Amino acid sequence: MKNTIKTFLVFVCITVFVFTSNAQELSVINKYDVSIEKLPEYIIITSENTKLLGGINISIDAKRSNYKKQLRALEDILQDGDKLRVRNQTDLLNAMSKLGYKYIDAYNANSGTIGGGSGGKDVDIFGSSSKFRVNMVFQKKAAFLKQ
Repeated sequence: MKNTIKTFLVFVCITVFVFTSNAQELSVINKYDVSIEKLPEYIIITSENTKLLGGINISIDAKRSNYKKQLRALEDILQDGDKLRVRNQTDLLNAMSKLGYKYIDAYNANSGTIGGGSGGKDVDIFGSSSKFRVNMVFQKKAAFLKQ
């Protein structure tokens, strides 16, 4: 009987912890005037592996979009390491899932390389330095779509 009570109490504590952590992450978005209802059904997020000391650069194209304000706020939240702690693409996938989006697809945005021979005869470059940009497509989960 005591083991059943202990197991039940552990289960309750874990459940409370999970719900509290998810509520805190969603409150981060609501705190910055971004709610899932105000965001578009599809979002394309470009990530780039060029930040020093780890991490990625995240950008969301919002030019001439009806959702410009909300997309900029989402970009700011994803970029800020203290809010959702997105430091790599795995973190980005998990953060967007917690925010109510599912991953659809990814494709290369572009890449640039400076390597030996590409600097001309006056420039001496050894090895190469690459910058990779990936576009990830996310769709609002069915539970968050307006009926």
